[in-house]
Amino acid sequence: MLHSFGANQGFVVSGDSCLVVDSGFHNRTALQILRRIGKFRPKRIILVNTHYHSDHVLGNSVFAHEGGVVLSHEKCRKSMRRHSERLLAKYRARNPELARLLERVKVSYPSLTYRDSVRLLSEDDFQVDVFHPGVRAHTDGDSIVHVPADQVVFAGDVLWVGYHPNLEDSSIQGQVRALKMILRLNPRRIVPGHGPVCGLSEVRRFIRYLEVLERNSKNAVRDGLSPEDNVNRVIPSWSKGWRMKRLVAAYLEKLSGRGS
Repeated sequence: MLHSFGANQGFVVSGDSCLVVDSGFHNRTALQILRRIGKFRPKRIILVNTHYHSDHVLGNSVFAHEGGVVLSHEKCRKSMRRHSERLLAKYRARNPELARLLERVKVSYPSLTYRDSVRLLSEDDFQVDVFHPGVRAHTDGDSIVHVPADQVVFAGDVLWVGYHPNLEDSSIQGQVRALKMILRLNPRRIVPGHGPVCGLSEVRRFIRYLEVLERNSKNAVRDGLSPEDNVNRVIPSWSKGWRMKRLVAAYLEKLSGRGS
C-alpha cells in the first residue's frame, strides 16, 4: 500500500513531448516519475489514467500542477468523480502512516476524455494510440496504451503478472476479450498494471488464469464454503505463489453475496 500496491507507471518521450501512463497512489510516487522525466526537459506532458482505481490516479495533481494534461476514457473520469474523494478519505482513516503519506494528496480529475480511441502525435509525428476495449474489462473505463514504433503496450490492470487481480469492478469475459486485443497487437514488450514487464506468453497465461478462475468460482460458491477456504480451490495450481491472494477471497465473497 505504501508503494502504490505494486502498481506500475511508465513514460514515453518524443522530442519535446512526454506521455506518462498512470500517476501512482500518492504524491511521492508521482514526484519520482516527474524527476525521472525531468532530464528530458519536455515542454508538454500528457498523463493517461488507465482506470479510476486509487493506486493509479491519486498522484494526478502533481502533474496537473506542472501544467500536464490528464487524459482518460470518459467512464474513468465519471468513476473518479463518483468514488475518488471517498476512497481517499477511507485510506487516510485506515492508519496514521497512510494518513501522513496521503496528507497533501488532492484528487485531480482528467481534463480531457475520449469515447473509443484517440491518437496522439508529437511534433515529429511519433504516434501513441490510446483505446478503450469496447466492453467492461478490469473496469468500465479502461485505457490501453499502444506505442507502435517501439512495439510496446501499457495494459493497465487489464493484465496482472505474478499478482492475483482485483476483480471488484471486472467482467472476466470482457477482460479476456481485452487481453486478446493485446495479443493481436503483437507487442514486443507489455507493461502490466502490476508485476514485471513481460511478453505475450504472460498474456496467454493470464487468460488461462481468468478462464480457470471463472469456471471454478461457480462451483466453489455453490458448495457454500467460506471464501478463504475456497481460494486454493479456484485458482490454478501454478498461481498459488502469486501475490495478493486476498483479492481472490474478496471476489468470492462478492460472488457469494456476502460482500458489502
